[in-house]
This record gives sequence, C-alpha cells and structure tokens, in this order.
Amino acid sequence: MITFLKNYSLKNTKIKLLILYILNVTDIIFTILLLNTGFYIEANILMLEVVQSPIISFLLKILVPGVLFVFIYFRMQQATDIQLRYCSYLINSAILFYILINALHIIWFALLPVFIFVF
Repeated sequence: MITFLKNYSLKNTKIKLLILYILNVTDIIFTILLLNTGFYIEANILMLEVVQSPIISFLLKILVPGVLFVFIYFRMQQATDIQLRYCSYLINSAILFYILINALHIIWFALLPVFIFVF
C-alpha cells in the first residue's frame, strides 16, 4: 500500500484518480441516503443548497468530477516527473480526505439504529 501511494507513475495516477472518483460517488450516495433519514444534515456549506435536489447533486458530484478527472489525466500525460509527483501528493491527500468522509458516513449508518430507537 505504501508503495502504491509513493508511486507517481501515470498508470498509478490513473488508478488513484479512479479511486478518488469512486470515493466521491459514494460520498454523494451516502449523503443523500443519510439526509433522507432525517437524522443527518449536510455539513458542507457549498453543497447545502445542492443536496436539496438529489438529481442535481448526482449530476454535480458525478459528471463534473468525471470530466475533470479525465481532463487531468490527459493533461498529466505531458507532465514532468516533478509535476507527476506533486499531483500524486495532492491526489493522495484528496483520497485520504474522502476516505475520512466516507468513514464518517459509515459511522452515521451504524448509529442510525440508536437514533431510531431513542427518538
């Protein structure tokens, strides 16, 4: 795993972008599901209005990052070694952030039976 994170080859970066994309998609799915329970509120002020419409949420969190990641990948094909390394650091940071967000969502799912029983 450490080797995977340290490797900044274009092939490895493509896999990291795919992982980041999947984590981004699971974030919006978990968010919408949790919002529908009534025991959860959106903490991201930038997404507060957007999550009012699940369709717009899915479009914004699935299409926009997908297009952006494809653009980044094709742009990175002309990147230097140093640029690839810095991009890898940024992508690794974003992956770590989304792992944390998804873990918090999973914790909320685990706590739902407690909230339902108490309330």
